[in-house]
Amino acid sequence: MSKTKAAALPNWVRNLRTLMEEQDYNPRSLSLKAGLNATAVRDMLEGRSRFPRYDTAKALAEALGTTPALLMSDNDVAGADAMKSLVFGQDMELLTEIIARLKEVTDELHHKLSARDFAAMTTTIYHRLQASEDRKKKISAIRPQIHDLLDYEMLRQKRGRK
Repeated sequence: MSKTKAAALPNWVRNLRTLMEEQDYNPRSLSLKAGLNATAVRDMLEGRSRFPRYDTAKALAEALGTTPALLMSDNDVAGADAMKSLVFGQDMELLTEIIARLKEVTDELHHKLSARDFAAMTTTIYHRLQASEDRKKKISAIRPQIHDLLDYEMLRQKRGRK
């Protein structure tokens, strides 16, 4: 590929290439790991695919250990700063999931939490889940963690009224 054509590629393609190189993927191996057809990544790297569908970007991001937003970002994902960004992105996804589930459960139970208690519970659940390596286990463990904390909070409030 010529330099002119490489410069014309969107930044997400450069991000894709950088992450592939850092993790020793070739186009075929990444395509297959992401569950795509064997030539999908090659087509992206060669500019035949200008902007992938979200499910494709998500599959690639998961295979590369990042988020679709960071992969498709206009910012370069090279070096140590990129790894911090990747971790931050993963943290943000987990925190967003915790907040959404906590809100759902408190609404279902008609239980009001102060902003301080909501933040404390979110932080507690986040720290508990960070110890887990498996992302799927983290997500599936959110609701049980929420119920444990809410049960504790209700007991604490009952004892405070006596």
